[in-house]
Amino acid sequence: MSEEKSFKDRLVDELNYQGISKKEFAARIGISLSTLNMYLYRGSIPAADLAVKMAQELNTTTEYLVTGILKQTEQEAQNIKADWQKNRIKIILDELSPNQIEYFLEIAQAYKNAVSN
Repeated sequence: MSEEKSFKDRLVDELNYQGISKKEFAARIGISLSTLNMYLYRGSIPAADLAVKMAQELNTTTEYLVTGILKQTEQEAQNIKADWQKNRIKIILDELSPNQIEYFLEIAQAYKNAVSN
């Protein structure tokens, strides 16, 4: 009989699968690395608001991280992915200089024009 995975196991699996370092993940969700390690090594489960942030950043559901149950409709899965993608764009934009943002917007507009034709 195999043991069911815990929150920390599922969190580690997702980080490894997505190639996200612990340090990067902690920064993305706004906690310290030591706080993240508490969830990864002590087996603590975060407060609901933090678990939601974690799930969103990992493009999954809170229910999956906490219980291991993955129930979602195709539309919910698409919405989670779109939210995750928008969040990643925001992170990238935060790292760009004003000049780089101008170029980014030009590229985005050219892409939008090309795909809408």
